[in-house]
Amino acid sequence: MHPVGIPVKLFQLPFVMLSMVLVACSGDEAPTATHVATPKVVQLSPVTLANEQQSYQFPATVKPVKTVKLNFEVSGRLNFTDMIQGTTIKKGHLLATMDSAPFERRVRENFARHKQARLELDRLLSLYEKKLAAKRDLDNAETQFEITLVDLENSRQDLSDSKLEAPFDALISERLLENDSYISAGTAVVTLQDVSKVRFELNVSERILSANISNEIISAQAFINGAINKTFDIHYIEHTTEPDPVTQTYKVLFEMDPPEGIRLTPGLRAYVEVNVQNKHHEAGIVVPLNAIVPLGEQRFSVWKYQPESKTVTAAAIDVATISGNFAIVRAGLEEGDEVVSAGVSQMNEGLLVQRYVAE
Repeated sequence: MHPVGIPVKLFQLPFVMLSMVLVACSGDEAPTATHVATPKVVQLSPVTLANEQQSYQFPATVKPVKTVKLNFEVSGRLNFTDMIQGTTIKKGHLLATMDSAPFERRVRENFARHKQARLELDRLLSLYEKKLAAKRDLDNAETQFEITLVDLENSRQDLSDSKLEAPFDALISERLLENDSYISAGTAVVTLQDVSKVRFELNVSERILSANISNEIISAQAFINGAINKTFDIHYIEHTTEPDPVTQTYKVLFEMDPPEGIRLTPGLRAYVEVNVQNKHHEAGIVVPLNAIVPLGEQRFSVWKYQPESKTVTAAAIDVATISGNFAIVRAGLEEGDEVVSAGVSQMNEGLLVQRYVAE
């Protein structure tokens, strides 16, 4: 017997819903999502033949031997300039002068004081020889004579410094001040570039520099296209030993004498081709040292990339020699193979990988 006023169907509702759930669960299981392996991003490096000779091409920029800012060492008013930007001048060329009147007056004044000091010294020296003057008075006169001489020499130097001359054959790069400007000592007036030689600056990656640090440069040529459209023989000068913190490249300088009839101004773009000779040539494959995994007892391997499956597999190699950040491998790899060159300790057989591409 059911409670008064409560419909029977209300009690039956939970049982109906439970039955529907059980029927649904008794059917086929719902399909689950298929797990897709995420490839590991790796740095891959191609291996190359250890050729006896190798040629490299680099973009380059024409640079001056040096760039200097000239300044007056005295203060005054600028009253003459001969500084036309972009022109070539000879050593000793008068670039600018200050108003010389104040410096000339100072020279005359110090000359008069020095002349008076000389007369006083001569007078006391004569009296001292006659024992009519004290040694102390003679010493004071000698000191005053030396002081006035120094003052005279300084004023003459200041007069000379009121003229600014080119210290070497140069290209006027930039004029920094105009006539009638009052300038203080040390204020830069003009920027000069030494173009007695033509230099080519290029950026070389750490990989290439390390691979050729002990090799000999056979020849180098610089090609400048455009209106010039010529190739010039150049020679190596120097390179930096610390890489650029951003690009991780080294600056390398090549040089040549200025060509006749052609003006190569700093800033021109060029291409430089460098041919090197391997002094310690040994046949084999060049592999980055970071790619090699030591196995003990003079055994080594690398993680070789399989392009078909996009996976890596371990490949045993025979290392002939190590030079810088690279090794020469006799066997185990072929030209064109690619190997993992960073994070080799995180690799395992058949690992799915993805090539790292720098943005």
